[in-house]
Amino acid sequence: MRKLLLIAALAASTATVANAATWVATCTDGKNVQYVQTIDGVGFLYLKTSKDFFQTARLAQSSFDGTTICGTVQGNAPVGAEAVTQICASKSSQTVSLKYRNPSVKADTMHEAGTFCAANVTIRATNIKVQ
Repeated sequence: MRKLLLIAALAASTATVANAATWVATCTDGKNVQYVQTIDGVGFLYLKTSKDFFQTARLAQSSFDGTTICGTVQGNAPVGAEAVTQICASKSSQTVSLKYRNPSVKADTMHEAGTFCAANVTIRATNIKVQ
């Protein structure tokens, strides 16, 4: 029994694989943009040229309500200040939208800035190695 507990403790202390979901929103109305965001993880904004998609910005998740996930570009605000913009992907409306906060107004909240594009929003299971 002790040996079994020791093996279980060792297994728990080594690297494990956790399942997370990655949202992928690809514009379908002519705008060559793709937003990829892993829940509780990193996100990326890709722009497509005539040749291929290129990573243009790294994002941090800013909100998630089960239907919409939002992220903000890391470094788009001074250190200690709140982000000015957010990009969001909605699986219910199949859109990519933007939110905006006026940086000159203290304690301003995020406001809907409107739809950026119609999108194909898919959710993929992702295996993430956790140390």
